[in-house]
Amino acid sequence: MDTGAFIDQYFISPIWDKSGYNMVNTLAYAIVALISVYLVYLYMQRKKEGVSNEFVAGALAFTLFGSSLRVITDSISAGTMQKFASAGASGPIANMLYPQILSSHALDYGYLTVSPGIYIIVAALFLSAYALERKLGIRNLAAGIGLAGGVASLVVLSPMFVNWIYLAYILALVSVVFIAAYAFLGLREFLDFMPIVAQALDGAGTWVAIDWFRPDGGAQYWEQHVLSGGIGGATPLGYGLFFILKAAFAAAAVYALRGEKNAQAGRMALLVIMIIGFAPGLRTAIRLLAGT
Repeated sequence: MDTGAFIDQYFISPIWDKSGYNMVNTLAYAIVALISVYLVYLYMQRKKEGVSNEFVAGALAFTLFGSSLRVITDSISAGTMQKFASAGASGPIANMLYPQILSSHALDYGYLTVSPGIYIIVAALFLSAYALERKLGIRNLAAGIGLAGGVASLVVLSPMFVNWIYLAYILALVSVVFIAAYAFLGLREFLDFMPIVAQALDGAGTWVAIDWFRPDGGAQYWEQHVLSGGIGGATPLGYGLFFILKAAFAAAAVYALRGEKNAQAGRMALLVIMIIGFAPGLRTAIRLLAGT
């Protein structure tokens, strides 16, 4: 197999066929992501900048922005936005804004609006916003920009929000994990318990979407990742096992990293665990809420 055919089979075709991830692109994306995080960490160390609370807040705000923006593309790809745009009585957002979004084709399904493209763009925007924050000396500027983008995306999606009961199921499951982490693990610091909450959100969203929502006649969601798909189909627990393992993995990681001698390296690792939980978890929860 030549290089072009290899890239097409493992990287290009899965995007356009919407067939999800495979072992090759999963490994490649993971390596690129780890190298990128390490380079950012080295740069911050060189500049004698720690993983500050402002950096964490900005990263989380832009994670919300990227995930909610991704759901807008989901809604277009699934035809949900088109249905609301033509409903005629869906309110000003659907009647006025949706036709503009659809006709612009700016958020149509494509290389820059799905993984990994969308997250590369959002990460670049975050790092640029944080650099501007540091240069201007304006605290939480990056967080404010990311939050504004996330809220704007949620407002755009809001006419589609109908499946509130399933969102309530997800939040209830995450709340159980949060209470357990707070009560039994004695976690009080934000960067201690939030990675666990983030991973629990990802696990709970997947469990509810595939094992609860789909059998009730909802959208036919399925797991795109190879490993988690195998876990979800391995036992009668279904994706309930995935939820349990995600929360347990995060708890074990937090426990191990709390003893990390290099405090800044530990904070960066916890932030990464948090983001890789929140990014898919928020997308799943918002997508499920919108039924798209």
